[in-house]
Amino acid sequence: MLKSKLIDRLRLLRRDELRDFSKFLNSPYYNNNEKVVRLYDYLKTYHPAFESSELERNHVASQVFPDWAGNTYKKLSHVMSDLSQLLERFLAVQEREKDELENYQALLKTYKKRGGDWFFNHTAEELEKHLTKLTERNTNYYYHQYLLNHERYTHTANTRIRTGIESLEKTIHNLDLFYFGVKFRYSSEVRFRELYLSEKSDLVLLDEMLQAVERPVFSAAPFVQIFAMIVRLYQSHDRAIYDELKSLIFNNFQQFSESEKFDMITMANNFCIMESNRGKMEYLIEIFELFDYGLQQGIYTPDGHIDHTVFDNIVGIACRLEKYEWVEDFIRYHTKYLRDEVRESVRIMAWVRLEFALDNFEKVLELLRDVEFVDVQYSVNAKAFCLRSYYELEGYDALFYDACSAFAKYCRRNKVISIQFKTLNLNFVSFIKRLYQAKILQNENREQLLKKLEETPLPYASWFREKIERDLK
Repeated sequence: MLKSKLIDRLRLLRRDELRDFSKFLNSPYYNNNEKVVRLYDYLKTYHPAFESSELERNHVASQVFPDWAGNTYKKLSHVMSDLSQLLERFLAVQEREKDELENYQALLKTYKKRGGDWFFNHTAEELEKHLTKLTERNTNYYYHQYLLNHERYTHTANTRIRTGIESLEKTIHNLDLFYFGVKFRYSSEVRFRELYLSEKSDLVLLDEMLQAVERPVFSAAPFVQIFAMIVRLYQSHDRAIYDELKSLIFNNFQQFSESEKFDMITMANNFCIMESNRGKMEYLIEIFELFDYGLQQGIYTPDGHIDHTVFDNIVGIACRLEKYEWVEDFIRYHTKYLRDEVRESVRIMAWVRLEFALDNFEKVLELLRDVEFVDVQYSVNAKAFCLRSYYELEGYDALFYDACSAFAKYCRRNKVISIQFKTLNLNFVSFIKRLYQAKILQNENREQLLKKLEETPLPYASWFREKIERDLK
């Protein structure tokens, strides 16, 4: 039973939802099978882990259904299936009840089908008032405005020919705003991937839509303007467009849903990261400001957790900008938002990044001593930080060369690492060893190593350039 869809679904329930699901199961409208109630009452006591040996199927059957005889495994499977389906229905009902707009739309359809014209008109008016009061002006808003107009227009109690052209134009306009907003939102993701992953895509009518969105009718729709601007930004790399985009996002931020806010900040930040990687260092402060704004607005913890890659990137950019006190505060406050399974690894690596940025190389080695990272990326990063720390310190020659050999062996033998990632890290080991020897023996000059650096794809290129400039003649 431990490895079943039922147990997996039960793990999704919050503590407060266990009680609500019990009420759901005991409602004759949804369930009249007393067996599923008995099974649930037994299982819920093991929430949320569900890891007890007392959840073995035969044991459960003997405890919950002691009067059963014969093939109890098959009988229990049927009850488990019924309970699982009811749980799935409960989750769907819960979600629908939270969405007021969907409830209004469902009522409109119901009254239209049943000929309840007065109730239909009253519900339509209530929905219109509700939409007017909403602070968000995003695709969901435009979509429900369109659906409301559509339901009114297609209601058989209304004579279509008498519908004013203004009403039809409003329906079409809301549909345009919804469609343009969604199309630009996904198109911005496509354009980013084309730049970052060298993928190619033919987006039908996108250029025509970018021209159309310049019309005054779209000027009052920031959501549409923002994602259209992101598409243009990825195509033109124009700083003026970025500055206008940033201002438009910040001035209209509260109009958007949480996922839309996240996408806007992330897309703008992706552009800044790409530009900084092309050598435009003025974008580093933009990356930090976007991250900082996103943190203040809570977009990185929508479910109470922060993604560890976002955490890493924030620490990394703040360290590059020498905002060390800010980084300390960030690590201490935001570590609690990391998921349990990665929290310790991410926390250690964050302190490693900070101590390395502060030139506390002995502290870096101390933090990484005897630490085994499960995640391959963290393991590789840790080995690279160790090697760079050995390079900076004196008296670690033997440990440096041993670490080089161990890192190279790890990359060659690891079957999880992609060929491209493996090559980059092997290049790193080879280059840092060459730089180390050049620093000690002065057997190569600055120009030779800089030329090699330009020719070699490898991580930490800016760090290598800095060391070449400092340590070689």
